[in-house]
Amino acid sequence: MARKGAGEEEMPCFAFLHRLSGFKNFTQVAGALAFVLAGVLAGLFAMPPRAQAQGLEHLSSSYVTPFPERNRYRLYVFGDSLGDGIWAGLYRAFKPDGNIDVVKKSRVSTGFVRTDYFDWNKRLSGILTTEKVHIAVIMVGANDMQPIRPNKKSKWKKVGTPEWREIYSKRIDRFIKRLKKSRAAVYWVGLPIMRSAKYNDKMQLMNEIFRERAFVNGVRFIDTWNGFADQFGRYSAFGPDLTGQVRRLRAADGVHFTIRGYRKLAHFVEREIRRDMRQARNERDIPLAGGVTEQARAIRRQRPVQSQPGTTPVSKPAGRLTSDAAVRKAAAARRAAALQAARQVAEAAEGGIALPAADSTIEGIKLVRPRISAAALAALNSRYSPQGAVIAGDIAGGLTALASISPISDTNLSAALRRLPLSQRPYFRVLVKGEELKPKPGRADDFTWPGG
Repeated sequence: MARKGAGEEEMPCFAFLHRLSGFKNFTQVAGALAFVLAGVLAGLFAMPPRAQAQGLEHLSSSYVTPFPERNRYRLYVFGDSLGDGIWAGLYRAFKPDGNIDVVKKSRVSTGFVRTDYFDWNKRLSGILTTEKVHIAVIMVGANDMQPIRPNKKSKWKKVGTPEWREIYSKRIDRFIKRLKKSRAAVYWVGLPIMRSAKYNDKMQLMNEIFRERAFVNGVRFIDTWNGFADQFGRYSAFGPDLTGQVRRLRAADGVHFTIRGYRKLAHFVEREIRRDMRQARNERDIPLAGGVTEQARAIRRQRPVQSQPGTTPVSKPAGRLTSDAAVRKAAAARRAAALQAARQVAEAAEGGIALPAADSTIEGIKLVRPRISAAALAALNSRYSPQGAVIAGDIAGGLTALASISPISDTNLSAALRRLPLSQRPYFRVLVKGEELKPKPGRADDFTWPGG
């Protein structure tokens, strides 16, 4: 084996193999390997629970961590005034869940250009020092279309130039990498379409940079441009909200949103977060590895004990019943009989219309027709069975409530006619059963000769 030269360091694995080569027999080598393995296992089991949880978190394949502290997620929103609106929408969306804290860290009139006014990277370092972020949502850029410079001694770089894009991209990369280092799931929200055509060109440039940096750093980019454009791809202040009704979604300045607009804007982010959280939940819900008895105990359900094949179950010898026991047994038998009768009535009622078979005779009338399928009978039952009246009414939140009123509770004449059994209704007796109804005097089907 070649010896290492001066100034060279030997790698740990080769150093260990070099030490093993000094043993004389297999027993010494096996003993050394067992000693090393025991040390590794001892260090693993001596690891505190929090470190073990962090190790599981690092091995997680889901985008959102499946093991948040105290089983509660902390969602932080960063950005400018548009970020304020995203926070309001996400807060309303996740509030019913009960296990997600939506924290607002956005600030109006901020961005990544004017670090002399507000530096987001310094602000983020202070937040991550004392707080834990599981999910980070960023929406910024509406105020960043202005010259930039790397430091106070440098010259200002014009918007859109390669130098401007390089400096701006580096600041975004630093922000994303700091969040990823803290094991946070990052969602970068793209800017929406604006009313001003000249301003839209700048927003497209910003979205191009955001999409590129998100792809390079391996984080989610959420495009919102087409979500607030009309069918021709143009800006529209109105559009369908979350309930599907056309509402005003944009503010008067053509940049910000109304309350309904921010709720729809946040919905694009909510949809992606919930999808990743479902994946994390599936990764966390590990099936039990125990036996059948352990699983039955965990789900509070014991399986019935089955007798071994080839054996006869042992029955207890029948003894004489007391008077009270005989009365209880008779009452139980009556209840069972009543239950069986009710079940038979229900099964008979589920049959619906009992149409005669094809080419059959009813009351002397020959019926010639093809056989009716079961699907047609089901459709006929659902169509001609008595239905209740449905009343619709709008409630809060853009929802519609439906209420059904049974025709039995209706006392007018039309409801009374609807309560007539289906087999006795005229159209069923004539068109289905083929009966000939008795004509009324003076009606078109009355062919009796007038009396003298």
